Amino acid sequence: MKQCNAYVRKERSDPNQLKCDNMTENEQEWETRRNKIDVKLKQAGWDTNDPTKVLQEVDTKNSDFDARVYKYKRETLSEEEKAYADYILLDNRGMPLAVVEAKKASVDARIGEKQAVMYVDDIKKKLESKKDVLIFYTNGIDIWYWNKGKEAPRLVSGFYSQDDLMRVRFQNVSAKSFLDVKPKEEIAGRGYQLEAIQRVIEDMERGKRRFLIVQATGTGKTRVAMSLIDIMIRSNRAQRILFLTDRTELNDQAFDENIVKFFP
Repeated sequence: MKQCNAYVRKERSDPNQLKCDNMTENEQEWETRRNKIDVKLKQAGWDTNDPTKVLQEVDTKNSDFDARVYKYKRETLSEEEKAYADYILLDNRGMPLAVVEAKKASVDARIGEKQAVMYVDDIKKKLESKKDVLIFYTNGIDIWYWNKGKEAPRLVSGFYSQDDLMRVRFQNVSAKSFLDVKPKEEIAGRGYQLEAIQRVIEDMERGKRRFLIVQATGTGKTRVAMSLIDIMIRSNRAQRILFLTDRTELNDQAFDENIVKFFP
């Protein structure tokens, strides 16, 4: 089976159009699932042959998720109302944790977004706990992830593991508003530093993910970074944070003078 090495996405207004080179254009969805999606799920620890971790072709309208009584495609084809989730990933208690909507490799994965949302809505109606169910939609090449209600859909490099998804769901419940966590002035207390921090946390609260702060040498860029790290930790939005520098001496300085002091 040839792999799709290069393709061009059209604008989101026309997600059905996807030009794909170097692959069999008539590849069916089941082939994409077997050859691509199942493989990538397994890389993240999801064995699609293990029903204690992954359910397939589950009818989300006729299953009782609280009772763990599942109806499958082969059982409900004659039902008037039916909807089949390609994959349901389960948490460590066997309850729905995420839905994966699959599309064949020759189409844009984003056309599966509405279907995935429908499956999640069906599942949450049947769950007494009303816990979040996270969303993936994929064509085996692109994988889109959506923590619906918390951030916008985004392209990711692979599926999340069970632990990762459970951590996200916990953070959804335990997270505080960034705006309710005030910057510690002992970390960064100068007016322009506080202004930069405030602008970033306001946009973080709106779901924005990327920021650029430009400061002159000696104005406390590292302190601003430390303050933002502190806010993310105290708001229960992050457990581990990667701090990068472009020179080893800057890395050592940040660690010795800031990280050890503010995050003992």
